[in-house]
Amino acid sequence: MAIINIFTRFGDIARREVRELDRLNYQKRKFEKMEEDKRIFSESDAKEKKRVEDILSEIQASIKSKNKPVEVCDPLFVATRTLLNEQGGLSIRLASHDEGVLLPAGLNSMEAMRKAFEANSLIGLLSADIAFISLTTGLLLADGVTAPAIAVVDQEGSEIGVKAKGNPNGKTLYPDENDPQYREFTRSFFAALGEARSYGDLAERVLAILAGEGDPDGFGGVRPNVKAEEFAKVMRGLKNSKIPQDEPQLRRRVNEQLNKIQNVGSEDSIADLAIDLPDLDTLFDHTIVAENVRVMGPMICAAMFEELKVFQVVDRIVEQFQHGMLPIGPGEAGKRLYNYWREAPNRMSEQERRNFAAITLGVPGGEPGALVNREFNDLWLRFVSSVSSFVRQNEVDQLLRARTPSAISQQQVRKAARDLAGNLSLHGYGMAHYAGRELQAQIVGIISLLGDREILGAYGARDMWQVVDQVATYELGGARTSSRYRTLATCGTIITAWLANNIARINNPTGAIIDMASVRFPDNAPDHRATVNPNDYDLVNACELWLADTATSDSQVEEMAQPREAPQMTSKPIPIPAMARQMLDDIGDIGLGLGVGRPAWPNGSAVRH
Repeated sequence: MAIINIFTRFGDIARREVRELDRLNYQKRKFEKMEEDKRIFSESDAKEKKRVEDILSEIQASIKSKNKPVEVCDPLFVATRTLLNEQGGLSIRLASHDEGVLLPAGLNSMEAMRKAFEANSLIGLLSADIAFISLTTGLLLADGVTAPAIAVVDQEGSEIGVKAKGNPNGKTLYPDENDPQYREFTRSFFAALGEARSYGDLAERVLAILAGEGDPDGFGGVRPNVKAEEFAKVMRGLKNSKIPQDEPQLRRRVNEQLNKIQNVGSEDSIADLAIDLPDLDTLFDHTIVAENVRVMGPMICAAMFEELKVFQVVDRIVEQFQHGMLPIGPGEAGKRLYNYWREAPNRMSEQERRNFAAITLGVPGGEPGALVNREFNDLWLRFVSSVSSFVRQNEVDQLLRARTPSAISQQQVRKAARDLAGNLSLHGYGMAHYAGRELQAQIVGIISLLGDREILGAYGARDMWQVVDQVATYELGGARTSSRYRTLATCGTIITAWLANNIARINNPTGAIIDMASVRFPDNAPDHRATVNPNDYDLVNACELWLADTATSDSQVEEMAQPREAPQMTSKPIPIPAMARQMLDDIGDIGLGLGVGRPAWPNGSAVRH
């Protein structure tokens, strides 16, 4: 049994609390503005106004009280705490948390817990409880479960978070059992509860390792930091890798899973460009395979680099270096150019890259007979337009106080996301995984090569894009606007990563597909990386940027956002008869690429052969 630091801080739990408190204060200010404008409140508005005011008042009262912990208002934590205390079988009740540090019943704050610890009088949560609570919460976060709303109810005795059955003693925050989402959350909770119990002692050992990795000074002097959602993803990764309970090299296995989750291992230069492509090693057996969707990120980046002629620029620089026409002497730049030239036979050729672009993205230029993704362009634009239309409509609804249209739009976005994810999953099978990894490695190497100081100096450039523009202009018939295609590459990576990370939300027929609270109050944590683990705000921002950079008009967005019947597609590739394949070959390549209904690439230019 591992010993876990009781002062371990769960950063994502703390951040969710801050974000929910900001959201409640925002709603309060909005209602106050409506009162100032003397607008008439509907019945639902009046109820929501009272609920928000009651919650904020109870939080303020708990701050002033010396007899109870500060109330927390994150709906997911409140609902999880209630069900854990009532059904979870904890050895000691969970009261609250103080900036992400779990507080047992009887202690009002982390400072009180520290004093009790120093006085050897602490009766707190056991290591097994801390691991079980954080893992159950992390599983719910990883699955994107929507929690029911919270309400202020009468409190039982001095137990915070306990609903009174007899004589009340003050107030406390409690999940609203009349919320339609309460039943769905309860089902999700017990699924997470069973999964957390199934890991046994392994969960405690893993959490102790994660706490050690998150201890800034490494000696326990500073509070360890762990993310509950990462904890859950690591446990699932270990399970999928069939790591036993008594694994002797568990720390190494845990760090391997962390590297996959956090995408550790890429060179720093790729992050500077905001192209941060994920690891594609793990496959899961679902109708929509998350990793098949994720593999499209490198493909979109490669397509944009192809349009910018980056691959051709590097080939021309290597050719000049080979012929002695580049003023670069022995050094790191020369080694990189030589290695790039030497590895040429092992890299994909331009035609091979175009073949994979046709297979995965429907970009024209592939060889006849390949399984071209002919529906990608239409499905992609429908999803991007649906997200944009939903957010715009939601803001108008907030202004006009009309609730019904937003609920309908949620399902339209869900359908568009499901159709696109299914299409990407279908065309991400087979060699596309390995091609995506190779393209990712090649892109990282190219960025490092073109950013070398010697090469920049040889061309009198300040960054790699000036090198690309100069070589493309003088040697390859003209340059493109690099900022546009860099934006499209980043947006494509964010959108595909969001789809891959939210398969459970996409397949779930109930609950919100886009959390407007996350959109209005995005996660601004320093370690947040939109291209690896995008939130709903990152998705909305990427969709709006994509539409802006592809010059998609509002009328086109509105038209594309309308629901259409999904194209016929299977959950995995199915061999078709030779006669049917011959007929498709005779039709030719009718893919439309990544644009807005224009031929070829996003700027509407013809394919260059």
